[in-house]
Amino acid sequence: MGNEITNLEPKAVWSYFNKLTNIPRPSGHEENVAKFICDFAKEHGFDYTVDEVGSVIIEVPATLDKKDAPLVILQGHMDMVPVVEDGFTHDFLKDPIDAYIDGDFVKAHHTTLGADNGIAIALTLAMLEDKSLSHGPIRAIFTVEEETSMKGAFNLDKKYLQGDYLINLDSEDNGFLFVNCAGSYDVSVKFNFDVVELDDVQGLSLTINQLAGGHSGADIHLGHANAIKLMATILDDLSDDFDFFVKSLDGGFVRNSIPAKVTSVIAVPNAEKENFLNAFKQCFESQKELYKATDPDMALTVENTEVKSAMGYAQSLDLIHLVRSLPSGIIRMSPEFKNIVETSINLGVAVTSKQCIDLCMLGRSLNDTALSDIINTVKAHCYLLDNVDVVADNRHEPWSSPSQNRLIDVLNESYQQVTGSKFEITALHAGVECANFAKKNEALQLISIGPTILNPHSIKERVDIKGVNDIYLTVRRALAML
Repeated sequence: MGNEITNLEPKAVWSYFNKLTNIPRPSGHEENVAKFICDFAKEHGFDYTVDEVGSVIIEVPATLDKKDAPLVILQGHMDMVPVVEDGFTHDFLKDPIDAYIDGDFVKAHHTTLGADNGIAIALTLAMLEDKSLSHGPIRAIFTVEEETSMKGAFNLDKKYLQGDYLINLDSEDNGFLFVNCAGSYDVSVKFNFDVVELDDVQGLSLTINQLAGGHSGADIHLGHANAIKLMATILDDLSDDFDFFVKSLDGGFVRNSIPAKVTSVIAVPNAEKENFLNAFKQCFESQKELYKATDPDMALTVENTEVKSAMGYAQSLDLIHLVRSLPSGIIRMSPEFKNIVETSINLGVAVTSKQCIDLCMLGRSLNDTALSDIINTVKAHCYLLDNVDVVADNRHEPWSSPSQNRLIDVLNESYQQVTGSKFEITALHAGVECANFAKKNEALQLISIGPTILNPHSIKERVDIKGVNDIYLTVRRALAML
């Protein structure tokens, strides 16, 4: 399959991207891709640095005709979100991504593709190796752990941001140039419970899967069902008519991805088993009808299992009520940018351990006050129960830059030469590392662009082939013009 990809244009870009699919690089495990980039720098005679957290910085001197040109920073991140299709096994620390061409897109079999943000690495390396390209001094920065903690951007020494222009290649909508992005806040909710012994009950493993999932920033406006919220909704709808005892609730992969699968193990009195199952299936069908346009493949699996102990009835209800009531999805649309989400929150992960269920959430907002408000709303829900602990940390402030400057003018001119139209200047509800960079150099002119990537952070992730070429040619022309 890889050979087909390397025949795409621009060939240099797709050749590098194909190589990247063979380098495992989930967040926190970027050492192999960092070595790949360092080897590239060595091969081409460029100075490079690996900083204390593992980010790679390459210095490329200006061509002879551009000695007096301003310094341009090209930037992307090395890590990817690891999501695998239900029923398939993939070791993201060892196994390559099986990428292939599907019409106008490049996709992956059964996993996330890693175009977010491998395509930025491929675009940058292809431009840096191009000896025919006229350009001023270029600094390429490849950061670690963007998808989880922004560790690379947060810890980057500000000396690497002493330049004139920065082009972040991590946005995912061709034709749009972003000068604002959402800030974010991690929220970790711990539901502590006591275990009781049970008898005369039937254990049931209830699994809802094959939902669309998606990126909690880029796809939150699409109205996809959240598997964890869906399970809580159905169980809550049944709580007036049936007794049940929750043993576990597990779903999702990462907090910035809309969960596509959830499993809850519960116990019901033997005498109520059949009626409970019939009622559960009816509620499931009602939810499937509700989400038929966004999650048409939604499926339910029920298996009998042995349950000898679980949380008590009252705590089972507390858990279900809490999960159902926690805010999730769009909170407010932007009053400034048309059709852009201002504030949202995603319940991304539920994990059961001994006498504790961890709920991992990610709040986002273009507005700092609104970000604080939604996090405080979650805390207020949690404070109603004395067995719930909540911690909010890893806060990243929103980013806002001027919508007109020399960098934008040049990129617009270049993009118009390539595509016949100009960029639409707007805001991004997802987060990009520009927010951290802008604070470290207030004079830096920075923007974010990228080819269209649909359904990032999900097994449906795919990158638009034409968009890759558009962005490559646009940035290449801009480097020659700046």
